[in-house]
Amino acid sequence: MKILFYRNDWNANVNRRMEDGYGGVGYYRIINPSKFIKGHEVEVVGTGLGKKGESQEQKWSRIFKENDVFWTTYFYDAEEASCMFYHRDKYKKKVVVDLDDDYLSILPSHPLYDVMKETKKNRAITSTILSFADVITVSTEPLKQMLHAHMKKVHGLDKKIVVVPNMNDKRDWNYKATAKNKDKVVIGYSGSNSHQDDLAMLLPHIAKIMDKYPHVYFESMGAIGNKDLALFSCFSDDAKRRSDLLPSTWTFREYPKHLAGMKWDIGVAPLVDSAFTRSKSHIKFMEYSMYKIPTVASRVYPYYVPCFGKEVITNDKTGLLVSPDEWESALEELILNADKRRELGEAAYKHVTENWQYDDEFNDRLNSVLS
Repeated sequence: MKILFYRNDWNANVNRRMEDGYGGVGYYRIINPSKFIKGHEVEVVGTGLGKKGESQEQKWSRIFKENDVFWTTYFYDAEEASCMFYHRDKYKKKVVVDLDDDYLSILPSHPLYDVMKETKKNRAITSTILSFADVITVSTEPLKQMLHAHMKKVHGLDKKIVVVPNMNDKRDWNYKATAKNKDKVVIGYSGSNSHQDDLAMLLPHIAKIMDKYPHVYFESMGAIGNKDLALFSCFSDDAKRRSDLLPSTWTFREYPKHLAGMKWDIGVAPLVDSAFTRSKSHIKFMEYSMYKIPTVASRVYPYYVPCFGKEVITNDKTGLLVSPDEWESALEELILNADKRRELGEAAYKHVTENWQYDDEFNDRLNSVLS
């Protein structure tokens, strides 16, 4: 069987398209699964999905003549989808669509809320495209349960949905971590611009810690732009001077090395508890752990519930799990105890490299998508 994976984001920004790059979704949901499928011929494409001068008709005819399966991330382009599914049916091939987030329970603070909330056309198109897919892949069990119920209620379908978990490939994170500062403690956060509610919950606690400890600094990478500066209204002027908003990378190729360059003593992974966040996965924990950055995470599904028989964060052993009112005490414990930071970071690295790597069970899940 020949499988064509589409790794570029359908709605990627211009810079990413110019570099034929991909973001975190492309990396975790397309690149990594494509590397670990066994027994099939696999090709991965980005901006080369369409050839120069091809019409939609010519493009999709070529794709399904040459491939048995087209595997892609979700999208909401109705014209593209109708042409894709027409040729899928014409050539009797398969389409696999991946959904990485619960966009049907999207929060008002999410950048896609205005196009994906109830009554919006793109929400209906996304739902319809998923209903036409031969198989839907998702990253977590709660996301599968939500989507299965939605397909039953809205489309009357008992849809085949396979959980393909986000895993870690340590070969991609094989960079030497930058040495930490000796005269200060840096709390770091890395994320997309879809976590404003999470940061609004976290930052008042960070502000109090920074007022109490003048040697504590805060850095956010990628998540906060100029339009979000109101999030720092709880910070004193001195705390603001000890805070930095750092850029991330245009594409994911550069990200592992970029993260290795952060002099972070503590990594934070805040999540408000909602249907949307309970469908997320534990990517931040895996990424921080590859550079032995100890994680303080919200006690919300992706961090504290075992997944597929594997523990994620074990409190006080591979990280710290906190309720909303426990952030300050947990951060203070690590700020005052460098040995504890080192022990948690080492244990987390060992846990991820031993338990969250791609394995035979993951391969079985991939093959079940195609059966």
